[in-house]
Amino acid sequence: MEIDTQALFPSLVWTTLFDDRVSFNEKILELANRMRSNDPNGVSNTNVKGWQSPNILQDMEEFKDINLRILQVCQRIAESQHFNPNVTFDHQAWVNISPPGASNKIHYHANCHFSGVYYVSLKAPECGSIFFRDPRIASRMFTSPITKQTDFTAEEVRMRPEAGRMYVFPGWLEHGVEPNQSTQDRISISFNVRAFQQQR
Repeated sequence: MEIDTQALFPSLVWTTLFDDRVSFNEKILELANRMRSNDPNGVSNTNVKGWQSPNILQDMEEFKDINLRILQVCQRIAESQHFNPNVTFDHQAWVNISPPGASNKIHYHANCHFSGVYYVSLKAPECGSIFFRDPRIASRMFTSPITKQTDFTAEEVRMRPEAGRMYVFPGWLEHGVEPNQSTQDRISISFNVRAFQQQR
């Protein structure tokens, strides 16, 4: 008996690794540390024991290169998902600096099409993984008796960060970051991206 499988309503996560990540990350690292020095308190959102900047990177000339890459990657993803060809994109971005012991509580991002994170500096694997939670709330009512987790039965999926890699996912997908158990700061850039239909 042949059984066919069709995936319905998949939750997609896209990733890309920049070729020039070493030199590119050196510049961002310097800028991120300077921002923290200028504003030691930062803001408090989902970060636990960590530092986060206001959502202002999109307005800062110093971060022009990472802003451009965020929009380029999300535009490519939107094209792959058949967004209207005449949409425009805007975004917000901010710095996360998570010292040893810091984490990010599970959360989602409202009012955006894409969210994402770009990892600048970390010590793997002890730095802690980013994880995603199954958005199908009804699936948590009755779990399966499994011997091995699959894409169908998983309640959470963890991905180990890599310096120079960008992760993009739907804003509605719940996610968090495990505690940093290394001896170094885990530094990243997070962002939200919205697509707007141009008015004729």
